Amino acid sequence: MKINTTSTGVLQIDDARICYRNLEGRGDRYNHAGDRNFSVVIGDPDLADQLIEDGWNVKIKAGREEGDQPFMTLPVKIKGRTPAVYLQTGRNRPKLTEGEFRLVDQVSIEKVCLDVRPYDWDMDGKVGRTAYLNSMLVYQQMDRFADWM
Repeated sequence: MKINTTSTGVLQIDDARICYRNLEGRGDRYNHAGDRNFSVVIGDPDLADQLIEDGWNVKIKAGREEGDQPFMTLPVKIKGRTPAVYLQTGRNRPKLTEGEFRLVDQVSIEKVCLDVRPYDWDMDGKVGRTAYLNSMLVYQQMDRFADWM
């Protein structure tokens, strides 16, 4: 994974892995209906530390077994202005409509490139930075039979 920060504070993340996908906004045990989001997996502790130092809301969970590295993620929300989301499937790269974002929840993903904009908030003396999706390119993992077309 490669991360670059623009002069406006946007994180440009290439070759990312995402988890906890809910671009559809379905309600479940962990999510209110209508809340669309996902998380970017942060595999490097030094990178996680740098993001935390820059104010990003990196979540850290202990490893599942003793001696495992912690599991670190950056939660990303989809709210407000509609982001540009593209799904690369074979040679096709359509821009998804907001109603088609659910497709990203359903496909096997090879990798993701995305731009995340910061929103710095201050409420009752507490401050933080929330990540909002600006744009994203999702590369669908193709099986050997679909790839030859």
